[in-house]
Amino acid sequence: MKTEPSQAVEALRRTPVFSGLEPEELAAVARAVVMREVPKGGLLFEEGDEARGFFLLVSGRMKVFKATPDGREQILHFISPGETFAEVALFAGSSYPATAQALAPSRVAAIPREGLFRLVEKNPQLCLNLLAGFARWVRQFNALLAEYAKAVPARVAGYLLAEGMRQHPGTLADGVRVRLGVNKGELAAHLGTVGETLSRAFARLREDGLVEVEEKEIVIRDLAGLRDLAAGGGP
Repeated sequence: MKTEPSQAVEALRRTPVFSGLEPEELAAVARAVVMREVPKGGLLFEEGDEARGFFLLVSGRMKVFKATPDGREQILHFISPGETFAEVALFAGSSYPATAQALAPSRVAAIPREGLFRLVEKNPQLCLNLLAGFARWVRQFNALLAEYAKAVPARVAGYLLAEGMRQHPGTLADGVRVRLGVNKGELAAHLGTVGETLSRAFARLREDGLVEVEEKEIVIRDLAGLRDLAAGGGP
């Protein structure tokens, strides 16, 4: 559905991709934005769909995943409000290489290809911002590949540290609570393992005094130890 230009401008202004744009340029993008409401479990796009634009998550939570040959999910990214995604597909190919699904009721700003390309031609800063967005996804993907080389407890420790820093920027410490925000199956798919192995990894972290597990919240009890485990990737 279309949205009020002022609402779209406010959503766009808060994301790094569109920082530095003049008010009239931001308004030009906002006029082309289509806001989409995606219910929990709904698909925003599927692998192989034509890439007609990229997206900004305004509210909610989403995952981007690929289906493995045996039918399982490999979750590549969890998307939080304020993050843009699918930029690479917009420029690198004609179709989306993965599927985006809502983990909670979500509101998404869809930025169409045509209007964006016209603006990029006129605005070098926007082009640089988009390149920075590409670099961010490449770094995250490389980090994900590096994590898969580690033992599962180390992957869990790394995930908890990353989520903790995202939820508590600059204040991560012993006693901080980290909300998982996803179920065990989704987290296992993101970390490249299965639910039973993930449960054993959490049990190890608890037995080693690194964390406490409380429903969907994890309490960090030994931040230094958690960092050592994540960095070492031990057995």
